[in-house]
Amino acid sequence: MTVQTVLEADLGLVIAPAGCGKTHLITETLSISQDKPYLVLTHTTAGVASLKQKLRRLSVPAKNYVVTTIDGWALRLANYFPTLCPIQSRPEQGNAFYPELRQKVLSLLRTGQINEIIRASYSRLLVDEYQDCDLVQHQLVQELSLTLPTVVFGDPMQCIFNFGGPMPDWIQDVEAYFPTIEQLNTPWRWNNAGTPALGEWILNCRQLLHQGNKIDLTSCPAHVSHHQLTGNGRSDLQGQQSIHYAFLQNYPNESLLILGDSAKPKVRHEFAKLTANLDVVEPVEFRDIITSAVQIDNADGINLVQVVLNTAANMMTNVEVSLTLQRLTTIMARRNRTPPTPVEHHLICLIQDCTRVNILNVLQQLEVKPGVRIYRKSALHVLKEAISIAIQSPEQSLFDAASKVRERIRHVGDKRIPHRAIGSTLLLKGLECDHIIILDAGALNSKNLYVALSRGAKSVNVFANSNFVGGW
Repeated sequence: MTVQTVLEADLGLVIAPAGCGKTHLITETLSISQDKPYLVLTHTTAGVASLKQKLRRLSVPAKNYVVTTIDGWALRLANYFPTLCPIQSRPEQGNAFYPELRQKVLSLLRTGQINEIIRASYSRLLVDEYQDCDLVQHQLVQELSLTLPTVVFGDPMQCIFNFGGPMPDWIQDVEAYFPTIEQLNTPWRWNNAGTPALGEWILNCRQLLHQGNKIDLTSCPAHVSHHQLTGNGRSDLQGQQSIHYAFLQNYPNESLLILGDSAKPKVRHEFAKLTANLDVVEPVEFRDIITSAVQIDNADGINLVQVVLNTAANMMTNVEVSLTLQRLTTIMARRNRTPPTPVEHHLICLIQDCTRVNILNVLQQLEVKPGVRIYRKSALHVLKEAISIAIQSPEQSLFDAASKVRERIRHVGDKRIPHRAIGSTLLLKGLECDHIIILDAGALNSKNLYVALSRGAKSVNVFANSNFVGGW
């Protein structure tokens, strides 16, 4: 398929299986300068960051495009026209705010009052990961397509963000409105990595899973390895870690993603805590950081210290919460035989003066404490940035500051994509890496399994308790 096909379409759909050149097609299109920038919308901040990274690597001029999430663009529009698009909910009320935001922006677009502004701002609209649009987002894009030439890119087999509300029917709503102009079918990701057999196998898996069939892991090509889960947690963890460490030793400069259960973030965090050289990919909601911010706002004295230590212990190793609290009690009673460590000194300062500066000092001292390893770098960065904002603006609560940091990341994308990381299909869809480890393929339905399998360009390691996976 050529870029010209995209540029000549007033309305179109490109069906794009994973790794078949969709992102290359989008970036090539964006390299063709127009009199106004392209508007490129997608769903996740990770997707935004990944696409921007590729555009910079290919030296595509930044003036050629505006890349953001659908919700990010909608919020920008609502902020430009607060009278025409009044939002009653607050951004931190995510479950209420974003549905209201989408509906209000849709209503504004339907009035036609800003059509000329949109037409004067952008040359055309490209929407990535279209299978993840909910019904209101689909209607929003339809309205934009009445003003801008629009091509959408999607794959129904990668529709895994389908739990937030009604979704459009792919055939009756999406394909009926956007005529299919092309279906990509060359596994470029794997061809370029020198693993064409793996690419063909993954495309075949897509077909099998689409038809409701299971994948036989005993039929895997050379670049796919199946590891039997035993049901013994300790033994399975050691087996999974051994594969990770083998990649660390044999491929030190190549990227690795580990996929855990989307519904069990604490399990993924624990895996990262117990496994060196691994970072956690965070959900954009940063729910536990927001919760910690509220707890910090409402605590003081020794209770504040306990909140800060517990929060830190969820992001770094060797915090030693209980032992540290015991030591603080001893130090404050002047019964200590050894002088306070730097961490203990700053914790005592925090008990005596519950300022945000002292909270930040404690976190900074914990970072350099011997034996500490930070495995949730993004989460710690968000918390520290929120504290810094709250220091500069004392009238703000830490909760408000953390909410603002979260919204900024939601709209501009999180640029810190770890080289070796653990996440879930919901967090890593749209990203690619050299190697992938799936911790429990049997826990994934067909669409999540296909998304997981298609992340790795050079190898796929599948842990499962059966030779047959998928099909549900």
